Amino acid sequence: MSNLKGDHISSVSSIPSNALNHWDDDFVQSIEASNAGSEYRERVETLVKEVKMFLKQMQTGDCDLIERLEMIDALQCLGIDRYFQAEIKEALDYVYRAWDGSVGIGLGCESCRPNLNATALGLRLLRLHCYDVSADTLKNFKDNNGQFTFYGENNDNDENNIKEEDVMRSMLNLLRVSGLAFSGEIVMEEAKAFSAVYLKNLLENSGDTYKRSFLKEVEYALIYEWSRTFIRWEAPNFIQIYELDKQRLKDKRILELAKLDFNILQFQYKLEMKELSSWWENSGISKLVATRERTMEYLLWAVCSTDKLELSRSRIAMTKITCVVTLLDDIFDDYATLEQLKCITDAISQGWDISIIKDIPNNLKTCIEFVFKTVHELTSDATKKQGRDMMPFVTKAWADYIEACFEEARWKTTGYFPTYNEYIKFAEKCVSFGPILVHTCLLASHILCDDDIEKIYLDTSRFYHIMRVCMRLTDDMHDFEDERLHGKIASAISCYMGDNQNCSEKEAINHITKLKNKLLKELTRELFKPNNVLLNWENICINSTRGVEFFYIFGDGFTHCDKEVKHQIFKVFVDPVEI
Repeated sequence: MSNLKGDHISSVSSIPSNALNHWDDDFVQSIEASNAGSEYRERVETLVKEVKMFLKQMQTGDCDLIERLEMIDALQCLGIDRYFQAEIKEALDYVYRAWDGSVGIGLGCESCRPNLNATALGLRLLRLHCYDVSADTLKNFKDNNGQFTFYGENNDNDENNIKEEDVMRSMLNLLRVSGLAFSGEIVMEEAKAFSAVYLKNLLENSGDTYKRSFLKEVEYALIYEWSRTFIRWEAPNFIQIYELDKQRLKDKRILELAKLDFNILQFQYKLEMKELSSWWENSGISKLVATRERTMEYLLWAVCSTDKLELSRSRIAMTKITCVVTLLDDIFDDYATLEQLKCITDAISQGWDISIIKDIPNNLKTCIEFVFKTVHELTSDATKKQGRDMMPFVTKAWADYIEACFEEARWKTTGYFPTYNEYIKFAEKCVSFGPILVHTCLLASHILCDDDIEKIYLDTSRFYHIMRVCMRLTDDMHDFEDERLHGKIASAISCYMGDNQNCSEKEAINHITKLKNKLLKELTRELFKPNNVLLNWENICINSTRGVEFFYIFGDGFTHCDKEVKHQIFKVFVDPVEI
């Protein structure tokens, strides 16, 4: 298991490609970070006031339901909805009063004829804001052949008066709402399948017939459903879409606000890039072990999880902790004997006792001292934030994680092959969600009670259990082959095949995929159950799960991140949008 020669690793000079740092510190420090902050912020404050007035006029005027819904959707897609929470709630309350659970809604309060476009968009936005709405409403728009129709089977369709553009928009919103399906909602699965076929066919045969902005939305929706996106990445995509279609927004100031807001946040992220790059470069870890260097990639994940301007220290904490978790993971995989790993495990679980690791090789000792130093610094920050000692909670989260890692290393060394159920029970702790989220949430939230902190890493809630298992299954599905090269034989895939001797690898992957998708739907139900009031740290937890799903759109985007993921980092962190 060990690749050590004396106190140094022989492979440092020939680091494998998936361990390379694709963000050289000199390059990161050279990234231009021009601060137009004060000028931008003044204009943002003005625009927010003006847009609030515009939204108020919409509420008191003759604005139809569909116009209110499209405005809310635009504010969310452009990443500026946080400025208008009161106005959005007022508009959604208005829509909800018009909502008919059996047939949906029409285009306006005076229009009693149910409309698929308005109903699909309304269902999506109401569900995102935890209103009590059922997907069964969509059944009203199915005919006897299982086809979705624009006005519904029982509403005297006049197909000659239906514009093709309205049908296309309906199919797009039908696809988007299907991404918020709860477990057991068959009509949502049917909506997804039906709309996806329609939209894929539309793309393949579009030519120059339809608006570029609409086709971009279709391309986007077919790949990135809600559970696989995050706000800061969505914003530049939808800025581009709304730029292409000047008629979509009723007020040009909304697009200007979105651009300024994106660039203000991006400036802050650039400062964080520079700080974190220097932190890792100065640590000297890359000279000791051939660990995966993913500082910028983990910062992107941190932005997925918590993107607010004022939560910079939380993002930095999440990035640092994920870096040291990766360092430990690589040490456990490749650079220590089982006896040495037992020393590291005991040192952490017994209260960060550095004396326990005195006999391990110097390069490993230096790495573990760096981990200890990072954890203690961030815990000190959390203690100041929370107003009481956070080390007991941090130690418990880390102990659960590191003991699971040691158990996995023991399996690898002894050749032990667990059952599928045994693997799943252990695997959720080995996924590192506990320590990462504890550090992140303690610095992002207001003062948390002990029960809330424990929920983040203890198995006291179905919500957190599902998140951890989903993360483990997602990781296993995409990199179990790479793990085998490191000698890890236990994964959700292999253990399921072990329990089912006649099962092929493809069948096992299909089973795990279906299980993960089912769990994600359960998670969606937990998140958007009626009248649920989401706390800040709960949003962070679910957004971190969405971030993982986003990275795995590109294969294993954490391991192989030199192409597509790097392009996404440029989009969010480096390239400003033109004002």
